Amino acid sequence: MYRHRGGRAPRRQTEIRAKAHRQVPPPRRDAVWREGKSAMSEREKLVPFDRGQRQPDPARIAEFAATARKLQQERETAAGVVTRLLSETPYSEWPKLAGREELRNSGALEKLGQESTSRLHRSPLEALAIADLETNIADALPADTYPRIVMAQLRATSWKDRGQALWYLARYEEALDALDHAERNLAPFGTVAHDRAIVRLVRASTLQEIQQFDEALALLAECKVVFKDHGDQRRFLICGIAEGTVLNHMHRPREARTVYMDLLPLAHELGDKPSTAMLLNNIGHASVELEDFRTAETYLQQAAEFFVQLDLPVCLAKVELSRGRMMVRRGQLENGIRILAATRDRFLRYGLVEEAGLCGLDIVEAFLIREMAVDAESLARRIVNEFTAAQLNTRAITALGYLTEAITARRASAATAANVRQYIYSLRAEPNRRFIATA
Repeated sequence: MYRHRGGRAPRRQTEIRAKAHRQVPPPRRDAVWREGKSAMSEREKLVPFDRGQRQPDPARIAEFAATARKLQQERETAAGVVTRLLSETPYSEWPKLAGREELRNSGALEKLGQESTSRLHRSPLEALAIADLETNIADALPADTYPRIVMAQLRATSWKDRGQALWYLARYEEALDALDHAERNLAPFGTVAHDRAIVRLVRASTLQEIQQFDEALALLAECKVVFKDHGDQRRFLICGIAEGTVLNHMHRPREARTVYMDLLPLAHELGDKPSTAMLLNNIGHASVELEDFRTAETYLQQAAEFFVQLDLPVCLAKVELSRGRMMVRRGQLENGIRILAATRDRFLRYGLVEEAGLCGLDIVEAFLIREMAVDAESLARRIVNEFTAAQLNTRAITALGYLTEAITARRASAATAANVRQYIYSLRAEPNRRFIATA
């Protein structure tokens, strides 16, 4: 994604992703009603329609009204059950909960989705485990449990949640597969434009991570129209944040910063603290890229305060990553290394091995600038072991091995470490790209 720019750090990691979370809403009464209306109009399509003569089918109206009541009842009773089962059951045994009868309903699936989303920035591996559980339950429900459109929404939501968790963990190919599943569930229905747009918002966020920028921007533009038409200002805001992220990834930080600045009033108006915090962080990050360090410090500090209040430790780590890189670029190497080392430890704690490795390469680069070859070699070897244990791309491991040996032979410079970091990041878009060594 990024080109060699005098050893600058890659953009992607420190920019907080626009959360396409809190996404496909639970099967809604209005969706049930729309499907009821659609079902009532499917018959006799070639007969001239006379509003004065045709009457809604009372039986169909009663059926969908009963479904709406059922969904509401399940929503009210399931929350406590889901919370209790997740807290009482060891993490390793969560998959077994798919067999629990009390979780086999729309209310439980909705609550599982909320639990998955709430853990994205705190414990992403748990978020994925819960999304997997949600998907298994939704797919196992008998087809006649709810009307067809409700079943489609339930399954699309679960697959969207799974795709979202995989995206957060940088498992992009798997994320796109999950989102394909979500869209296939919605495909037969013409009354789910809003639900489909929510899935595509997650898809756009995933595509920009693998450098498919044009497709991501096209999807975001499409989603913004749908959200505006539905009066969904919060997701309209999230689309805007995602557009800024794409611009930053395209090495257009000034334009990205303008987008973020323009969105701040809407975030404040909506009282959306997570989005406000993301915007503050991303303004700070873009300012670092522009070497406007005074502005960067101001906004990163504000973002950090928000993330502490919101208890979002992974987001806070990304703020610290920006701060550490800023220190290195300002020549404050000792402080930069200290901040980056603490940030790397946080990423490892939350299972974000690739993020930790890329952060580690920032430290290796700083070590080499300070001519601390022994420390650089030791850390590079640890990153190789971490990538190997996590079974990440073997080409990335090969590149890391080259860097380690180059440091050992005292042939490596800061530019060597920057080249390896940039190559590893490029593998997200081109997993089979060949590594070209540089001195």
